[in-house]
Amino acid sequence: MKQDKSQTKSLLHRLWIKIIPPAIDFHALLREQCINLQAAVAALDEYLQESNPSLAPKVRKLVQQGHRLRDQNLALLYRSFVTPIDREDIYTLTMAIDHILDYVKNTVRELEVLQVEPDNYMCLMAEQLGKGAASLADGLELFRKRRAGEIPAVVITRQLERYVEKLYREALAEMFQGAEYQALTNEDQQPSVQACLDFVVTRIKRREVYRHLSNAADRLAHAGEALRDISIKYE
Repeated sequence: MKQDKSQTKSLLHRLWIKIIPPAIDFHALLREQCINLQAAVAALDEYLQESNPSLAPKVRKLVQQGHRLRDQNLALLYRSFVTPIDREDIYTLTMAIDHILDYVKNTVRELEVLQVEPDNYMCLMAEQLGKGAASLADGLELFRKRRAGEIPAVVITRQLERYVEKLYREALAEMFQGAEYQALTNEDQQPSVQACLDFVVTRIKRREVYRHLSNAADRLAHAGEALRDISIKYE
């Protein structure tokens, strides 16, 4: 008799799980995405610091892993009956984190295709991206713990984006200074057309890399603001 009751209870439990599956911990899944983003940015920073193209595959692998996490999270979202926060908020945060990876990937691609040597400005920008990704991960952890009121003080992505933009402008200004530029603009000298072309092309290439890093910081700021805006609903 006890066995019959136990079997009936087990059957009812399985039916209940089938009809209404357990709620998925999307807070943990979003943070997993962000931790992967941190690893990708750290790999990019390592690549730039060491100026080592052999590290590029590591960055791409982490970017691809991030895209798989995005697809996994969206698939789970579409199948979920119950979610801890609004479905559109989960979607917004999932995509906001993923968009940053696109510019991490583009930075590496431009470095390779254009054969640009990393410089100090690129390293400084990547360092700020790392700080921003870490603050976003901390913010998501606070969100999971229902401490949304603390998020604005922790998520500093917008401040870091402004600093990256400052570095971007300084880098552009510095490109047209120094001995090489002075030699081209010296009235007593007549540089060759090829020398002028090489000077301009080199700087256009560097600007493309700066631009991708700046865009990554902008996407990171958008992700931070999305988290802050969404968390207000759940304070």
